[in-house]
Amino acid sequence: MVRKLGFTIAEVLLSLGFLTVVLLTLLGLATQALQSNRKNLDTAAGQLVADQALERAAYDAEQSASASIWSVNSLTVPMSSTTVTMGTIPYAVTLYANDSLTVAGKRLKRIRVRVLWADAPNGKPGQGQLKVEAARLVHEP
Repeated sequence: MVRKLGFTIAEVLLSLGFLTVVLLTLLGLATQALQSNRKNLDTAAGQLVADQALERAAYDAEQSASASIWSVNSLTVPMSSTTVTMGTIPYAVTLYANDSLTVAGKRLKRIRVRVLWADAPNGKPGQGQLKVEAARLVHEP
């Protein structure tokens, strides 16, 4: 009896098909992990821009009773709108201020900042338009 060594064509094709499925699955997972990492980095940068804008507005408000924040009271009409560029990405920063309450003759204002950004006109491919919001209370000097 003569015994032949090796694999049949069916075995080779089956193993190649299985290997292809495994490699494509790993490639898809790696791509998704990279997109998620990029979105997290973008969100962290947007949060940094929001925090800086909020701290600047709070500092100005707490230093001077004539700061522009004390004359604004609206949840929907922006107090100010600017664009900040970090790297190559423009961030649209919008500040809102409204009265929160009055304690012992001193007003408390709620400052809210909204930061929007995207690389593409209608948002990042697969991510849409990215947004971060933050808020803080400030007291009248």
